[in-house]
Amino acid sequence: MEWKKYSIEDNYLSLTGVLALFLFFASFYFQSLILFFTAVTILILIFANSYYLKHIGEHLHFDNDSQKNRFFPEEKGEWMLLFVNKGLPIMKGSLRIYFDDIITPMDGLGEKRLTQYEVNIPLSLSYNQQKTVKIPFTARKRGVAKIRKMEWHIPHFFGIGETVLEYKRLIIQEALVYPLPTPVENMSSFLSERSGETFVSHSLYEDYLSPSGTRDYVYSDSFNRINWKASARMQTLQTKVFDLVAETGWNLSINIVDSHAITNQIEQLISSAAELAYFSTKQNIPFSVCINIRVAGAIPFYYIPAGTGKEQLQRVLEALAIVDQHSSIFPYEKMLSFYDRHLSAQPFFIHGGKSTARSEEILNMISKRGATLLELQLNENKAVLKPKQSLMKGVMVHDKK
Repeated sequence: MEWKKYSIEDNYLSLTGVLALFLFFASFYFQSLILFFTAVTILILIFANSYYLKHIGEHLHFDNDSQKNRFFPEEKGEWMLLFVNKGLPIMKGSLRIYFDDIITPMDGLGEKRLTQYEVNIPLSLSYNQQKTVKIPFTARKRGVAKIRKMEWHIPHFFGIGETVLEYKRLIIQEALVYPLPTPVENMSSFLSERSGETFVSHSLYEDYLSPSGTRDYVYSDSFNRINWKASARMQTLQTKVFDLVAETGWNLSINIVDSHAITNQIEQLISSAAELAYFSTKQNIPFSVCINIRVAGAIPFYYIPAGTGKEQLQRVLEALAIVDQHSSIFPYEKMLSFYDRHLSAQPFFIHGGKSTARSEEILNMISKRGATLLELQLNENKAVLKPKQSLMKGVMVHDKK
């Protein structure tokens, strides 16, 4: 059975049963058919009520398919709950759904209870009937909303008590709300001018093993770059064009902790990180992310390896969406040390959040291995990307171009 069942009864139900038995025996004493049929009717109803409540929900099925829907704040969506009843009919039931306040139910359906909403929907289900319940909502803020509990309240025949069916399994629907980006100044200043292997839209360097096509010859072109086959076909001189490459790649390292607690700047920090992710996707910059949230696995913190394109952007936005005030913290210094010793380094290392003397030591070691250290500095309504200022000796870690 998918449902945990418990009853909430009123003492009047027991008194009604005692009264029915008294009337039953009294009918023989007084030889009254009215008392007899009244007592028998009440006893039959009590027996039927008991049988109904004992077997209700035995063949009630909830279609618990995995659903992950993605939204931005203010976008609209809906929970879709499919029920199939192959058992006793559920009459005058009330379905109660509890979910996180990351989203807000529409049409005044919900009632706020601390960090959750409770939605109460009248719902009856006949034998061999299936029904889909839709609960519309609006995405309110960044985060992950899940259905935390689902209960079906079924009243007793006499209206003095109810039976509650509580769904026992984890409901695997969730609404993922992405962060909105916050403007970050100075990002274009750190597009690399060094030769590398990453394809970019603007660079001084070309990959001569990766031709991308031809164009019309101009007098400033080198003679050995003429494509003679294309020139013969086009009846005009054609110059070889190669893919532009540069040494690029950003790793964003986010420290969500400030003095043993989640920083109160977490929303601005995450929104700025989202803007960096959008920019790196547009510029085709390989982008990796480290967040000091403890996870199980070979890498003990949340890490997204370097990648490009829309799929990488989606992975980064999902990672930023799951960060909340209840996340399990992994020490930032240990995360930096693990990155330095075990993970693929990127040419640019961007630090966001608070830092300590120990984390500064590790950042300097990362810098000595060739990475350019940058810092995501937060202001009131925006952020700025700047070269990292060392806290240890008050010196600037210069951009190594």
